[in-house]
Amino acid sequence: DATELIDGLALTQKINRQAGGPTRIENAKIGLIQFCLSAPKTDMESSIQVRDYVQMDRLLREERSLLAKMVKQIAKTGCNVLLVQKSILRDSLTDLSLDFCAKAKIMV
Repeated sequence: DATELIDGLALTQKINRQAGGPTRIENAKIGLIQFCLSAPKTDMESSIQVRDYVQMDRLLREERSLLAKMVKQIAKTGCNVLLVQKSILRDSLTDLSLDFCAKAKIMV
């Protein structure tokens, strides 16, 4: 009695609603990525010293620009549902990347 046959695909993962993106998509075009939508990290341990606000602003602008380009490329494919494989080393998504996806009307 608890079993139901559906016409489509049922996923057990939760929709990420932090940035206010869509929560329901019909006729979805699904994208599956195995990389993180976050600023890249180097393979070796390193540190960056920021000495003033100009450097901090430049660093943040570069990160925003990189994430915006990634989301634009994903949106250009027509993808409106994005499945992201989680990373065990770091966060696979950031608040900023979720915001860009929400603006592009991509459900994550």
